[in-house]
Amino acid sequence: MPVAAPSRSFPPSDKSDWLDRVAKELKNDLSQLDAEVNERIKLSPLYTAEEVTARPPLDRPAGWAIGAYLNSGTNEEIHASALTALEQGAEALLYRLFHQPDAAEVAQLLEGVRLDMVSLHCALRYPGQDPAELFRDLVKYLRREGYDLSQIEGSVDFDPLLDWSEPPFPPLIRLLDFVSQWMPRFKVLQVNAAGFNNGPASADSELALAIAKGAEYLQQVRDRGYSAEIVNDHLQFAFTVGTSYYVDIAKLRALRILWANVLKGFGIEDAPPAFIAAHTDVATLSDDRDHNLLKLTTQALSAVTGGADQLFLAPAEGAAAERQTSEFSHRMALNIQHLLRLEAGLEQYADPAAGSYYLEKLTEELVNAAWERFLVIEQQGGFAEATEV
Repeated sequence: MPVAAPSRSFPPSDKSDWLDRVAKELKNDLSQLDAEVNERIKLSPLYTAEEVTARPPLDRPAGWAIGAYLNSGTNEEIHASALTALEQGAEALLYRLFHQPDAAEVAQLLEGVRLDMVSLHCALRYPGQDPAELFRDLVKYLRREGYDLSQIEGSVDFDPLLDWSEPPFPPLIRLLDFVSQWMPRFKVLQVNAAGFNNGPASADSELALAIAKGAEYLQQVRDRGYSAEIVNDHLQFAFTVGTSYYVDIAKLRALRILWANVLKGFGIEDAPPAFIAAHTDVATLSDDRDHNLLKLTTQALSAVTGGADQLFLAPAEGAAAERQTSEFSHRMALNIQHLLRLEAGLEQYADPAAGSYYLEKLTEELVNAAWERFLVIEQQGGFAEATEV
């Protein structure tokens, strides 16, 4: 007959017991444990349920789309890169274009790509870019190939207050009018927050500028007689994730809370959550490929834990990846995401960070600090007029 194991009980414990023990270890100097994100946000190393306001998990679909940057080069090379990425499990293709493709080139780049099974994204990186013309050529291709436009997912990187001295709002409104009728799953407006990213210490400013630019787009379109709801339906935010793991998680979570507050100010209730495309901060990478792979893994983990809807990881060559990359690095940029999905199971959760007292507190602090700075921008006339944050 087996002998029952002796029962063990532990005395109740709370944060004061932990502090007493730490005080002994650190000779009463507990200040060295505090984390300072910036002069506005300071955090304790430990939080309990009594210290954190309970917030329900973020309301968004679970999981994310595995994205792939495509190789630069000739149209043939870009096309081959797209097919390879699809074979390796990519679900979102990002074409980084360095000249305006004509209709024939659009067809060449997309040949053999099943656009009813993956999402298509275009980033235009050249002077005189015309996203409206690119979109028209894309729609012509889709119709010629017999696609149902209502099922096509993707985006065109159109950010009027970023790339033009005279923001082209009339073409934007025409695109919004078209997609609202025919392509409900396609984004034609992007708030690119990459230029606002100056490290974890400025995360609240980054968030404030991003939502201020988004609010500017809602207002500009509304002033022209169109619905702000339509803007929100076809808007995405592009954020970079760097090397500050916890701040990057909280930053993406905070963005959704902040944007919901902006929408309420426009009278938009029960709107879909903000759509976030997360990107690698290439400036954080070095010339050491293996070291970069570790950084990319951490960045990917922070992005999907923060709730990114799609994720694009740079190849591990670092800054040189814009023009010259290896097949190995492109494959690893996808494999990292496959591991987080298949091994870690992170695609099963809409808000993986929910319930972490530390991350909940950090999210709350970022929301409060960013909202305060957003109000300063609004008092100065909004994003297009503000002189400082």
